[in-house]
Amino acid sequence: MNVERAVPTRSSLSSLAVEPEYAGLARRAVRFVHARIGLVSNNQNLISNPEFFESRAVIQSLVTNVHAVPEIPFVEPLDARMFILDLPEAAPSVQVSDDEVLAVADFTSLEAACSDRRCSLFGNLGLFFRFALAVLERRYEIFSFHASAMYLPDRNELMLVVGGAGAGKTVFLLEGLRRGYQVFSTEMTHLEFRGSDVVFHKGSLVDNIRQGSFVFDFPDAAERLGLDLPNIENVWAHKLAVDLAQVAPDVDELVNPRLSLLFPKIESGRETAVVSDVKPGPKMVKLLFDNASEKIGGTGLLYDRIPLPGTDAPDIAARRLDGMNRLVHEHSGLIVRAKDILAGTHNCMEGL
Repeated sequence: MNVERAVPTRSSLSSLAVEPEYAGLARRAVRFVHARIGLVSNNQNLISNPEFFESRAVIQSLVTNVHAVPEIPFVEPLDARMFILDLPEAAPSVQVSDDEVLAVADFTSLEAACSDRRCSLFGNLGLFFRFALAVLERRYEIFSFHASAMYLPDRNELMLVVGGAGAGKTVFLLEGLRRGYQVFSTEMTHLEFRGSDVVFHKGSLVDNIRQGSFVFDFPDAAERLGLDLPNIENVWAHKLAVDLAQVAPDVDELVNPRLSLLFPKIESGRETAVVSDVKPGPKMVKLLFDNASEKIGGTGLLYDRIPLPGTDAPDIAARRLDGMNRLVHEHSGLIVRAKDILAGTHNCMEGL
C-alpha cells in the first residue's frame, strides 16, 4: 500500500485528460463551489455515480457537505484533476500533489466490500472532498468552516455555529428551525474576501440527523419539514438525510452580513447553559483557524484499509491564518457577538 504526498508538479498523466478516448478512459468535470476539477478513470461509474454527486437522500452524498456538485464542460485549463485507475487485484496507491491525484486500486472490489460508503473515493468523508477543499483554498482563497449557518433576514445576520463532529451544530439548526430561522448551511460554510467585502457562500442544505432528535427533542421541526419518519426501533442509531432547502434563503451569497459566531459544546441533559464572550483577538483567531483546518488537515481511512493523510500544506495554511486574522481584526465591525457555549439540547440559545 502506497500513500504519499507527491512533489507539487504536473504529472505526466495529465496527457490522459487531453485525449481520453485514445487512452480508453472516461472523463467528466465538476464544480466544487468555484473549483473546477476534472475526473478521469477507466471506470465510468466511479466518477459519475449519482449516489455521491446528486442524491439528496443518502448520508454519504457530497451534497451533505457542499451546496451542489454540478457537472461542467471538461475544458482546460481546469483547477485540478483526479486520475482513478480501477485495476483487478492492484495494491492500493494514492499520490496527491497540489493539483493532481493519482489513485490506483481494485476499486470495484473495494466499493463492493466497503462498510461505510461515506469513506469512499467520492463519499462525504472521502478523498475527493478533502482534495477539493485544498484546491478551493489554493486557487480561490475560499476558506471552509466546519460549521452550520443560519440566516436571520430581518437583521441581515448570519449565525455561524462553529464546531466539529458532536459539537452540536444540528441541535442549533433544529432549534433555529423552531424559531423560524433560515438555513444557510448544514455542515460546511465557505468564506471569501472579495476586495473589501466579506462574502459567505451557501453551503450544504442536506443534513444527516439522528431520528431520535426528531422523535424526542424537536418533534415540531419534523412537523415543519413534513417528514414521514420510518418505524425504527433504535431511533438514536438511525440517521436520516434531511433536505432543508425549503427553509433556505433564496440567495447563494451573503455580502458583509452581521455575524454571530457561536462555539458550542452540547451535553445531553444539561439544564443550565454556561455562556461566555469570546473577544476579538488571538483566541478567536485560533478557534476559527483550527476549525477551518479540521477537514482539510484531518486524516481518514478509505474503504476501511487505505490511510489518507490530510491535504493541507504550509502555503495554504499560512494564507488561511491570514484570512482568519483579517476576519477578526479588519472586519471586527461585522461581528455582533461571539460566544463560547456549554449547554443542553433545549437551552442551547439561552442568553443569546
